[in-house]
Amino acid sequence: MSRVLLPASNHSKWAESVADVVVDTEADEDLTVVVSHVFDADEVTSTSENLDIEGRADVDELASRKSGVGAALRRLDDADIDTEVRGIEHEGEPAEAIVDAVESVDADRLYMYSRKRSPAGKALFGSTLQEVVIEARVPVVVVPSNAL
Repeated sequence: MSRVLLPASNHSKWAESVADVVVDTEADEDLTVVVSHVFDADEVTSTSENLDIEGRADVDELASRKSGVGAALRRLDDADIDTEVRGIEHEGEPAEAIVDAVESVDADRLYMYSRKRSPAGKALFGSTLQEVVIEARVPVVVVPSNAL
């Protein structure tokens, strides 16, 4: 059995692009794609409030309601690929949460979207993708922004 982690942003088109690449490149019939969304504490609270959920919300349920996760799931379901949804809570940098999630879901590969940023933008704002590529212990497939 092969497992792939696909962290989906709130941007549906990006999530669809990554899911399309998974569909096109993963021919394994025994594949499960874990579609995830990374939350910080503020996003857990705001998403819960937007969905009128009282009390402590389940982050997997919150993740399943995110537009990017839904877009990726639709593409994968259309291709009859097994899926799971995981919400990932983090404090600090999202890259660390993604790297930790690779291990916690026992993923063999990681698929991520790369948006175009200038070198100055990367230096000023950091790069989650860059940190994940450096720290991940599994192959990382990077879907370029021009794949849309």
